[in-house]
Amino acid sequence: MELTIKNYSNKSNNMKRIAIGSKNPVKVNACKNVMEKLYGEVEIIPVEIDSGISHTPLTDEETIKGARNRAYQALEKTKADMGVGMEGGITKITGRYFLTGWCVVIDKEGREGIGGGSTLELPSFIVEKVKEGIELGKVMDSIIGENNTKQKYGAIGIFTNMLLDRQKAWEIMLIYAMGKL
Repeated sequence: MELTIKNYSNKSNNMKRIAIGSKNPVKVNACKNVMEKLYGEVEIIPVEIDSGISHTPLTDEETIKGARNRAYQALEKTKADMGVGMEGGITKITGRYFLTGWCVVIDKEGREGIGGGSTLELPSFIVEKVKEGIELGKVMDSIIGENNTKQKYGAIGIFTNMLLDRQKAWEIMLIYAMGKL
């Protein structure tokens, strides 16, 4: 198999239309930043999508399924050039729980790329709250006394003392997902 360096530059006047299966500004801005770097001027189309999974999935498989559902539904609803799905979750590795995320990108030809990463160990008391049925974003809000942190810097920003925020983490995962397309 031969690998080649991709040329993403959009030299034609055909602007890429990219649908993202979320209206969360953190995810939308991450998508916009990455796709503009790859293609130049793009149209980002945020679409509210039901992921079809639990509010905070507890396995990588379920998290990927949610991201895939978001990508496919966004593409289907908008007939864009690409659909992007981003889903955060929690996964258990060697007996410990980690915050994780997965991104799925599908183009109109049916090619799919998946990217993940940015795992961060979570304290057990937070995982217990999620297992009780409370969404991770709401748990984080209650801990720091703010509202809607998931649409700002997220748990990643809180735990890394803002050295990394949720948007930057999504940008990295989207770049990884684009690697296969």
